[in-house]
Amino acid sequence: MPITSPYSPVDVRPELSAEEFYAEYVNKKPVLMPGALAELPAAQRWSLPYLASIAPDLPVRLKTGRVAEGKTTTVRLDDYSKTVTAWEQRGSDDVERPAYLHDVPLLTFIPELRQDLEPFPGHLFPAFFRDNWAVFPQFFVGPSQAVTTLHFDTLLTHNLFFQLDGSKRFVMVANEDRDRCYTYNWRWAEVNPEDPDYDRHPDFRGVRVMEARVQAGDLFYMPPGTLHQVSSLSSSVSFNIDWHDKVSALRGIAAVRHGMPRQNLRYNLLLALGVYGRVPLKVLMPALRSYFTYIS
Repeated sequence: MPITSPYSPVDVRPELSAEEFYAEYVNKKPVLMPGALAELPAAQRWSLPYLASIAPDLPVRLKTGRVAEGKTTTVRLDDYSKTVTAWEQRGSDDVERPAYLHDVPLLTFIPELRQDLEPFPGHLFPAFFRDNWAVFPQFFVGPSQAVTTLHFDTLLTHNLFFQLDGSKRFVMVANEDRDRCYTYNWRWAEVNPEDPDYDRHPDFRGVRVMEARVQAGDLFYMPPGTLHQVSSLSSSVSFNIDWHDKVSALRGIAAVRHGMPRQNLRYNLLLALGVYGRVPLKVLMPALRSYFTYIS
């Protein structure tokens, strides 16, 4: 008999126009778009060894231990690739899993990767993000079994997730149930949605948990505030773009009244100037640059 999941599946839409995307999903619910990126050269070429072959000496900052702790170390990209490859080939749990290349703007450091992402699906973004899309990707590159524990995106942005190599599993809780997830430090949650401790976290009982498995070539959307725990099912290369529309930009500014750090308010105000006021990115970028290079 097939194994049934205890989690609710997300909608799966292989073909989704921009009009349908905004009408049915933006600011509403997650959706998986399988194969939406399959024709991109990146979906056919990218892997960690491929990235390392282009920029072997690039120093990259890795997250060690639990991602939420923010501990880092810096290595050459080629050395990191060799470490991950050797660990995957060993297939043993008796050696510590390699660190995680997490939330890094690789297109800034390796601009030639951009050609592998054309034609880019910019029609899914508001004009401010569509016209400047190459500035916004934050990359996640690492081994199988890498886990980012339950959290939501810090600016309460929309999240469009691009899986180019390997596969990942998302376990999610909707924004309206955030107060039942025992959050701390603004964006992190104590609850493990896959193995909740109801003695410690009784309010989590009855919370609806969603699941999505994202494969190479897939595009995946999550609305603002969606809490998500992400597990790498294989070594993988992916990135996301966090973006605002007019609705989420205002909500992101108002969130300072509910505990959002004031530094985040500054970033959201700047992005709102782009979305609402059409202030050019080149004007805003000096003040935004620290957001694209921070360790979350």
